[in-house]
Amino acid sequence: MGRQVVLRRPGAIDVADSDVSSPQAGDALVRLRLGGICGSDKAAYRGQSPLVRYPIVLGHELLVDVVAAPARPDLLGKRAVVEPLLNCGRCYACRAGRYNACTSLEVMGVHVDGGLCDETLVRLDRLHTVPDELPDDLAVLAEPVSIAYRAVQRAEIEAGMYAIVFGAGPIGLLITQLLLHARGSRVIVVDQDEWRLGIAARLGALTIASTADIAAEVSKQTSGEMAHRVFEATGNPACTLETADVVSVGGRIVLVGWNEKAPTFNTITFMQKEAEVYASRNSVGAFPAVLRLMRDHAIDEKVLLTHRFNLADARTAFEVLDRGDRVLKIVIAP
Repeated sequence: MGRQVVLRRPGAIDVADSDVSSPQAGDALVRLRLGGICGSDKAAYRGQSPLVRYPIVLGHELLVDVVAAPARPDLLGKRAVVEPLLNCGRCYACRAGRYNACTSLEVMGVHVDGGLCDETLVRLDRLHTVPDELPDDLAVLAEPVSIAYRAVQRAEIEAGMYAIVFGAGPIGLLITQLLLHARGSRVIVVDQDEWRLGIAARLGALTIASTADIAAEVSKQTSGEMAHRVFEATGNPACTLETADVVSVGGRIVLVGWNEKAPTFNTITFMQKEAEVYASRNSVGAFPAVLRLMRDHAIDEKVLLTHRFNLADARTAFEVLDRGDRVLKIVIAP
């Protein structure tokens, strides 16, 4: 008998008993080493996510030990990270290699039970073994790094280009690190939180407070060229609207944050600039590359991991996440 973190209904976290069945041929039994919680977990906790089915076992950012894998005995005792996307493999999106947009996609901890529990079953093809030299505190970030990686991949950014990142939350800061360390970009981060902007500055980005005239500041920083690439990682409709003003002629905007309601677009400005708008959702085949990038020190986990709790204290962890005071990434250990 183990424990699991269950969100019974909005605001009601319970650490309950769990019982796990034996793995079948296509599954592995895994034991939690570390789990992360993020903005989508906060939305579920607040009752603001239209995707979550209550009650739900939370957890989609998972570092685990493989305890049993009948079809893959070579995995026994290995550390692995979990790719939490469960796709059908049959629809047009899956056949086209875009399983992140599967028409019946289920995400662990959102649509189906996740992995914030002592032990759980995971599909073998969702496990990615972790290089020995990668510390646990870095490896647990693989899933959110994969989100940032997909956004940067969609941007097709070149070295020396100016990029703007709206939002200095975990995803925005991960995008910033990938742009700086893996793409050689010049990065400007916009946020309303001075503490988070300070972290972005320590990483090497230029920063703009959201209370400023953002377009004027971007023009000043880029000698009037504006930003060749813009990443919207807040899900704030006002920021989404602002992207048209700060993107360069022929530039590209990548939408990463989920807006709670349909945002307004300035289509005239987009057309005048002949700008491009790309969506980025989850990731596709990113985990092997992400693990290599993290092994090669593209990500500094120390600036992101702000809080640590035990599984038994999950209720407190979510209260801290909900308050949001100087919180970036919270990890939970068994």
